[in-house]
Amino acid sequence: MSTETQRYTAVAIVLHWAMAVALLGNLLVGVWMHDAIEVAGTQARAIAAFQLHKSLGLTILLLSLLRLGWRCAHTPPPLPAGMPAWEAFAARATHWAFYGLMIGLPLSGWLYVSTQWRHAAPLNVPTLWFGLFEVPHLFGLNQTSPSLRQSWAEWTVETHELLAWGVVVLLVLHVAAALKHHFLNRDAVLAHMVPWIRVPDEPAPPRSVGRRLVLAAGFAAILIGTVAFAWALLRPLPLSGAAAVRGESRITNAPEANWAVVPAASEITFSGEHAGVAFRGRFTRWQADLRFHPDDLARSRIEGRFETASATDGVPLHDESLPQPEWFDSARHPLAIFRSTGLVPRGENTYAVEGVLVIKNREIPVAPLTLERSGDSMTIRGRVEVDRRTADLGMESDPDAQYVSREIVVEVRVEARPNLSFRTQ
Repeated sequence: MSTETQRYTAVAIVLHWAMAVALLGNLLVGVWMHDAIEVAGTQARAIAAFQLHKSLGLTILLLSLLRLGWRCAHTPPPLPAGMPAWEAFAARATHWAFYGLMIGLPLSGWLYVSTQWRHAAPLNVPTLWFGLFEVPHLFGLNQTSPSLRQSWAEWTVETHELLAWGVVVLLVLHVAAALKHHFLNRDAVLAHMVPWIRVPDEPAPPRSVGRRLVLAAGFAAILIGTVAFAWALLRPLPLSGAAAVRGESRITNAPEANWAVVPAASEITFSGEHAGVAFRGRFTRWQADLRFHPDDLARSRIEGRFETASATDGVPLHDESLPQPEWFDSARHPLAIFRSTGLVPRGENTYAVEGVLVIKNREIPVAPLTLERSGDSMTIRGRVEVDRRTADLGMESDPDAQYVSREIVVEVRVEARPNLSFRTQ
């Protein structure tokens, strides 16, 4: 038998240890976040941990399928000669049980989050693979009836927990067996999976350049991934979405407007709290229709049309959630609109802009904005508090404001100058 067939391939070794580190780390995170999500002081970090837990679980599922495919295509090293039949059977059974659990565990978790249900209520939260893209829900479970979603959620979460305990038991048995073979039996079982371990009379591992490169690159990737995962868990949480507020927006002016917005000096922002952590975002695409005639206020019109899909605070989970049906429902309601209902003089060159805010076809009376004119410039500013109940935002998953603050503050600052193109018409 060749030396290559007496040892695991470099790919098998890298996949084994990558899965071992990912599985152990994810088990520990899962245990911690299970209780942390219920505590106000750790809720925000637990929500972030849930996303990492789901991302790593899906990665483990992919690695498990790759490892199983590689195992079926490559003969593993033989078990030590003289091993009792019962022990050989137990070793093989444990390995195949591991494959079943490592595929079943993340798959059950994926089914659970696909129901978009937690305890006795909906919880519509997208699954983002390390914040890069949204993972689809399996079998359209999130679109089924509430009773079916709840029953599937209860069954899959219980299955997920049982499989996790099964993994823990097998991990303990697996490690104990490997240590027994190495320290008591003094055979090559552990050495087959740990490249730098040698045992007496065991042939030296293959010294090909390709094998060394695969091992070096694989273990470097495992180390980098471990550090990145730990950093993502332990890094300070942002106190605002300041990064999202910076940068350019696409702001346009209605053709009929006699005043034009100055984009660099104008913004529409929103703020609140999620799990006790402040967020601040903005609308990056909106249009202003500013028809201000100080000598004919009845003919004046102040209107803003904001693309709901452009709402962002720089937090991937928030940015993916906001356009969804429970929040802005951007597919059906692409615009939120502020429309003035009247301008009332409040002093020299100062006016109160009374109006309504329309979100998801709901007209919401809001506090007046302030319009100030100074020479050839005009500024509109104001602060509007929107009750999520009135606007029907997030009311299925969070009707009691357990996670997201009840009041969302919208702040307006618009600077405008006379629209020269309008004057030349």
